[in-house]
Amino acid sequence: MTVFYKGPGATLIHGDATRLTEYVEPESVDLIVTSPPYFALRSYQDGGEHYGGQIGSEDTPEQFLEALWTVTEQCARVLKPSGSMFINLGDKYSRGSRPRTLEDQFNDDSKLKEKLKKYPTDNRTDADFVRSKSLMGLPWRYALGCIDGRAGDPLILRAEIIWHKLNGLPESVTDRVRRNHEQWFHLTKEPRYFASVDNIREPYTSAPDKAQKSKFTEAGQSKNPGMALDHDLEHNPLGKMPESVWSMSMEPLRVPDWLGVDHFAAFPTEWPRKLISGWSPSGFCTDCEEPRTPKYEYERVGVTKRKKISTVAAAIEVGGGNVGPGSFNSVGSDSWRRTDAMFTGYACACDDTKAPTRPAVVLDPFGGTGTVAMVARALGREALHVDLSTDYLKLAKWRVFESGQWAKAVRRTNEDNQQTLEL
Repeated sequence: MTVFYKGPGATLIHGDATRLTEYVEPESVDLIVTSPPYFALRSYQDGGEHYGGQIGSEDTPEQFLEALWTVTEQCARVLKPSGSMFINLGDKYSRGSRPRTLEDQFNDDSKLKEKLKKYPTDNRTDADFVRSKSLMGLPWRYALGCIDGRAGDPLILRAEIIWHKLNGLPESVTDRVRRNHEQWFHLTKEPRYFASVDNIREPYTSAPDKAQKSKFTEAGQSKNPGMALDHDLEHNPLGKMPESVWSMSMEPLRVPDWLGVDHFAAFPTEWPRKLISGWSPSGFCTDCEEPRTPKYEYERVGVTKRKKISTVAAAIEVGGGNVGPGSFNSVGSDSWRRTDAMFTGYACACDDTKAPTRPAVVLDPFGGTGTVAMVARALGREALHVDLSTDYLKLAKWRVFESGQWAKAVRRTNEDNQQTLEL
């Protein structure tokens, strides 16, 4: 591995994801966010030519999975015990025993025949893996292998997040549903790990249900009021916990012609923004070495004997009261209780927070177009971007340091923070 470019907040590395430990120190990474190439989907290029060693070009699905587990084992070695991994994978349908060539993929379109010259012929078959027309189940085969020890020490699968693609591509099928989702898997090395999910709580879409009676006690209120709210089926003033289906649209990726790099669509910047905000600290205290985490003061507001308004928009229309993502305005004759929260700053193990911080480290071992590195740098983390293609490293360098496309992630984060401060 060699350093392709090192700038403030990000290092771009030309190297193989199966050999991460040659450059990255063991247990030095706080968060890994990545999307490996999918099996037999496309050929990535360097200077217009297919290059060897790229994952996704294996002869069989089994070899593809083994390669992914090899990379995951390397990732686990460089990940801190307190860290998390988020892996995005798409699935694929079997084509059975019929030879699968790139002419099958591009059909006989004369406009695409020149493109065939850049790609190696693919004569692989799937007959020994699953039957023809069957969904292969590659994402879940990968995840189960991770918890079964195929990627070194068994990992903990904390969650599956479904990416619901709001603008998913059409499919020419008439005998099954159209697929418009992919999986993200949340893997950890230890049962306890860093998480600050309050940073990415979401607005409620309804006011508290009258039937949801609070079990909130005075002792619980003084001990940890923020933690008690969700368990008590009452609205948390910071918003609701993120759920396991995230609806996001694909984003177009526009790059200047002078780069001379053919590229494929990048996943939305909102994915790494939410994952980095929720599962990596804003910084580590240089005195106590503990992560700085946001702190809030909670105040229980008495019973409100008014009718609930189910949406923020309706509350604004009525006027008055608290109109934050976790609280709802009310008028009328019903009653419910509310807790307000006030952000008081960041805290660590020190009595004060005068000591400076050092940034958390975010790694993408399949860096591609640089989406993760760009967002990580924009959010004040130290980004490590690894890729085999010098073409994509050139694109990532432009995107991370020169494009200005990071502004969207910063703006969304500032909007979320402002909503919290206004509660």
